[in-house]
This record gives sequence, structure tokens and C-alpha cells, in this order.
Amino acid sequence: MQKNAQSEYTNESQIDSQKSGFRNWLDKNLYDLIRQMRLSYVPPMMVYLAAGVSGLTGIVGTFFVKDYLGLSAEFLATLGFWAMMPWTLKMPIGHLVDLLWRHKAKLIYLGAALIAASLMIMLNIISDPKSMSGILSVERWFIIATLLAPIGYVIQDTVADAMTVEAVPRFNEKGEPISAEQIQIAHTTMQTLGRVAIIGGTLMVATANVYWFRG
Repeated sequence: MQKNAQSEYTNESQIDSQKSGFRNWLDKNLYDLIRQMRLSYVPPMMVYLAAGVSGLTGIVGTFFVKDYLGLSAEFLATLGFWAMMPWTLKMPIGHLVDLLWRHKAKLIYLGAALIAASLMIMLNIISDPKSMSGILSVERWFIIATLLAPIGYVIQDTVADAMTVEAVPRFNEKGEPISAEQIQIAHTTMQTLGRVAIIGGTLMVATANVYWFRG
């Protein structure tokens, strides 16, 4: 009887210890990340979120090519290569962004304008292909839309990467300088939150994909 009671007490202690460890893990890896959130982190996180949501346009493009265009697999592979080219040029684009840093807001708007133009072209060739084909062939419009979007996303992503450095405060609320160690931790937090924003945008697209294309 005493052994059974002792065994139950040991099991309960182990369960309590596991629960306590899990709470500590959540506090260290999740709650603390939320506590370190700053208002200055929001602008680059919004850009990263938009990059995650960009997968939705790829889904629409896939259905459009399948149902409306007779492009060959070789041509689509070539187009995919050129669509990825802006991402391979991110480093020199980053240098250009550094040179034009005082115009960073305009660069964000430029990227947004290119993305919006890509989406509008895609929307119009799906909803009113006859009018669009009166200017250029639908295939050419599709190519233009496919190439504009990644250029816009690369510009925005490059500016957002630079903004993460600027977003980390160097002085506290009292105007006192923050230690280099704390600044390093803040940079790590900012990068982590940026990845969370990208993953969040991707999950939003996946949820929308399941809802809209079900059945």
C-alpha cells in the first residue's frame, strides 16, 4: 500500500516536472519572443509577410497556364529560370539599396508598384483576355506579369533586410545606450520575427488554397 502511494507520488512529481519544463520552454522560446516585439519591427515584418503571401500568385498562374495557355514545358522551365534571376542578383541590388537608402520608402513603393502591375496584368488576362490581346498576345502579357513580380519582391525583400538593422533601437527609453550584447540579441529576435512573418504569410496562402480550391 505504501509502495503504491509512493509510486503515485513519484509519477505525479514527474508529470509536474514535465509540465513545468514545457511551460519554461514556451516562456523562453515563444512568450519571450512576443515580449521582445517592438513597434519599429512592424514595417519590415509587413514586407516579409507579403513575401510569404506571394505564393498565392504562383498558384493562380499554374491554373491559368494549365487551362488557357498552350506553353510548352521547355518554355515554362526557361521562364522559371528568368523569374528566379532577380533573386540571384540580390547582393548587388542590396548594394544599390545602400547607396539609395535615403529613398528607401520610394523603393518599397516601387516594389509594390511592380507587384501590383503583375497582379493587375494577371487579373485582366484572366477576366478580359480579348481586350488584353488587342495590345499584346496573352502569352506575352503572362511573361511580363511573371517577370515583374519577382523583381518587385526582391526590391522589397532587400530593403526589408536593411530595415531590420535600422529597426533595432540603440538607446533605451531613458536615452541610455544599450549594450552590444543586448543589441545582438535584438537583431536575432528581429530576424526570427521576420522568418515567422514569412512562414505566417505562407500558412495564410495554404489555408486560402485549401478553402478556395477544395473539391
